Amino acid sequence: MAVTPYEEKKYVQSDAVTQAQQALTAQQANKPGQYQSQFQSGLDSLLGKIQNREKFQYDVNADALYSQVAQNYLRQGQQAMMDTVGKAAALTGGYGNSYAQTAGQQAYDQYMLGLTELVPQYQRMAYDQYQAEGDDLLEQYNLLLQQEESAYGRYQDELSRYYEELDRLQSAYDSERELDYNRFADDRDFDYSKYMDELNHQYQTDRDAVEDDQWLRELQYQQERDKVEDAQWQKEYEESIRQFNQNYNLKMQELQASLAAAAA
Repeated sequence: MAVTPYEEKKYVQSDAVTQAQQALTAQQANKPGQYQSQFQSGLDSLLGKIQNREKFQYDVNADALYSQVAQNYLRQGQQAMMDTVGKAAALTGGYGNSYAQTAGQQAYDQYMLGLTELVPQYQRMAYDQYQAEGDDLLEQYNLLLQQEESAYGRYQDELSRYYEELDRLQSAYDSERELDYNRFADDRDFDYSKYMDELNHQYQTDRDAVEDDQWLRELQYQQERDKVEDAQWQKEYEESIRQFNQNYNLKMQELQASLAAAAA
């Protein structure tokens, strides 16, 4: 019986491999996008204000609070001067004199001196306010920076979880595909080995048949030679040999054609 020609199988991945591949592809499509800060513009604005703040400079004339106090001191100084001049004039019968003027000016100057002595106090107050404003900007910046760091930390956690799951799915896919392909390779190799065994068996069977036929013919020849030793026997013997060789060659050609077709 002729051996069925061998056809090598092609690998087709299993449903389990396909499912693992689909899960991996879906995870790859879910990669988090680039980090987008919700706080960076605010941080940049505050940092600009902090870095570009002018150095502290105090202008007493531009201090609104000091100006209010100065107005009160001017009114009080003028009033004190008028009161002092009035009292001095009363002592001299109501007539103005240099003493009254001097006394009034001294009263006024006293108030102006007191006002002048207040300048360092208001300067310190203005500096404290300047420092407080700077501290407030810095506090706002730090609070916003904490929010930014927290948001970025959550993004990093999300990214880490994504890559962990990606690695897990990649490993699962690789393992499933390797296992599936190894099963296919084992089946393929088994089929090929089985085919070769059948081919070798067929070849040996055909060879044995040819050898048995040759032995039988040789036996018949020997028997004929023992019986016939004349020229007719010689003629028949030669004809027998010719036919044997012809049949033998035909058998060998058929066997070689069979082997060639099986190997194609």
